[in-house]
Amino acid sequence: MTSSIKFGIQIEPQFGFKYNNIKEIALQGEKLEFTSIWSSDHFFYGPNPEVTDCLEAWTLLSALAVDTSTIRLGTLVTGNNYRYPPLLAKMTATVDQISGGRLDFGLGAGWKQNEYEAYGIPFPSVKDRMDQLEEAIQIIKKLWTEPKVTFQGKHYQLKDAYSSPKPV
Repeated sequence: MTSSIKFGIQIEPQFGFKYNNIKEIALQGEKLEFTSIWSSDHFFYGPNPEVTDCLEAWTLLSALAVDTSTIRLGTLVTGNNYRYPPLLAKMTATVDQISGGRLDFGLGAGWKQNEYEAYGIPFPSVKDRMDQLEEAIQIIKKLWTEPKVTFQGKHYQLKDAYSSPKPV
């Protein structure tokens, strides 16, 4: 009987990993039949952020989409307010296209207040972040599946928005 348990790899780029190291981890993961590799989505975080490199998660996943062939790719997790939802819909669809349909998308409300403040991103209350997340999920799903999207929410508005290509 085959187990339904799947093994994945979590990488933390904010701790100074170089791309070649991460690529090697992903390629070795494919050889060992890991099913996924997940990147955290931070702009800085490590023990010495002033001198520690931190690769941006979505650019990193785009590169891994080209350099790997079987392992699934994902964020664990993307903070919703780091990127405007229509842009995030476009980014995720692009990575999914480049990877041939290997993207797993983790999206959350965000939590790392000092990172938000350092980058000038508003850090609303938990309730507001959860409400924004709910609207963002609606928008992203619509942009992935509908030809033209109009959305009127409390936090986000779109009018006749297009997003193509769609995810695989």
